[in-house]
Amino acid sequence: VLATLLLLISLRIFIGIAPRLFDSLTRWKACVNIDASVQLKNDRNTLAVIATLPMALVADRYHFFSAGILDRIPEEWSSPVTLGIIVVWLLIRHLCFYFCSLRAPRPETFRTAHKSFFNYWIIATLLLTLTAGIIGFSNIPDEAGRTILLYELAVMYLIAILRKSQILLSYCGPLTTFLYLCALEFIPTGALIAGCILL
Repeated sequence: VLATLLLLISLRIFIGIAPRLFDSLTRWKACVNIDASVQLKNDRNTLAVIATLPMALVADRYHFFSAGILDRIPEEWSSPVTLGIIVVWLLIRHLCFYFCSLRAPRPETFRTAHKSFFNYWIIATLLLTLTAGIIGFSNIPDEAGRTILLYELAVMYLIAILRKSQILLSYCGPLTTFLYLCALEFIPTGALIAGCILL
């Protein structure tokens, strides 16, 4: 209910920024244009925060993190724990960005590359929420639905990585771009996957 209310409240903001968000699916410069506008950047950041809750609910419903000790958590704590895992992952990404940004030669471009992830976070949340609704009404088995949703999430993540790499390549070489991607994306995501498996 809370997620639905938040989505309804943020609908006006989403309609205003939606063309720019969807433009970023095909053009990396659309990410730069969003960050160049204070209003668009603030709207994007607000939507990204709101999107975290419905993303966590979809992840919990289809057991994205069903591994190890997570399978033994009481059902009433499943959603909060899933939300907590996502929040911790986002915090790790932010800490990696903070420490890497201390030596970034062009902090603004580096910040744009980092924040561009949230464009695709919003789109992925919308896509997965709509798909989860269709799956629910279509009586598709949960395991098949989980696979579909994970594939969609993986595609959106790859697009986010591609656009981020293009932004980084606009001001640094391929090797530096790869090292930044390792620090900003691969390490936090690897930590998330390893943590779920080891727990």
